[in-house]
Amino acid sequence: MRVRLALSIALVLAALAAGGYLAYQNTLVPIPLSEGRERYVKANPEFGEDLARLEVLMPAGPGLDALLAGQSELTLIEESSTGAWVGQLASGLQATRHGRRWRITVRTGWRMHDGSTLDAARVATALNAEVQRVGGEVRVIDPMILELQFKSRQDGTLGWLSRWRVPGTGPFRRQGNTLTRFDGFIHGRAGIAALAVVTDPALMESRAWAGSLASARWAWTVYPGKVAPEDMAKVRLAPYDEFRMKDGSVWFLSRRLRRLRPDAGDWTRTRLFGVWKGAMDLPYDPLGM
Repeated sequence: MRVRLALSIALVLAALAAGGYLAYQNTLVPIPLSEGRERYVKANPEFGEDLARLEVLMPAGPGLDALLAGQSELTLIEESSTGAWVGQLASGLQATRHGRRWRITVRTGWRMHDGSTLDAARVATALNAEVQRVGGEVRVIDPMILELQFKSRQDGTLGWLSRWRVPGTGPFRRQGNTLTRFDGFIHGRAGIAALAVVTDPALMESRAWAGSLASARWAWTVYPGKVAPEDMAKVRLAPYDEFRMKDGSVWFLSRRLRRLRPDAGDWTRTRLFGVWKGAMDLPYDPLGM
């Protein structure tokens, strides 16, 4: 009798312990997010300078597409240069200890290009295909909260949330290789009215490229590779400065561009929100001040 009682007590305690452990593992734990307003420092143009429509010469490819997408389609979070996570479209993020359930709180008041306001349903629609691709599902909990549910622990979720984009959320509208300013952007008005990227391979040929820089045609351009010495001599006298990227590419930036700070580690992450075009050339300043 005592043996049965002891066994029953042991089974009850084991069940309670297992239930408690499962409840503990399923508890949502906040993931710290900084607000990220410093990522959208407003431009400071003189009167009329924010009407500039810039032309840029760059080769076509996935890098260019990523650069343009980053101006028009933002992610829920992003990683800062210090490795901390910054909330962009998300104001809050929680995850269970077992890593199978993630709760996202959408930032309130975020205006979309179509005039609507961002909500959980809009984010869910944008992320659904990507979440399903990695074996998960999206559930809308309330108008501003959604959850991602996975069958097993997903350690790469933070990385995914920093790459999955929501269309119509950025400071610029995109049509092909052209960006136009979206004046309803939540952090304010961008410093340039539009940017058009020219990808004509003929213009990346040595003489055409050098001639275009000598005439100060471009806001910036990418070094096309081998350039004849006499052509490069013209470029050295043009009102541009070199900015070298870690992938080996080189940008030639017009000295009239204010606060253009290309991300040398990954130039596709460069922001154009706070950039503007001044009326006069300035000496080169690597900090863009």
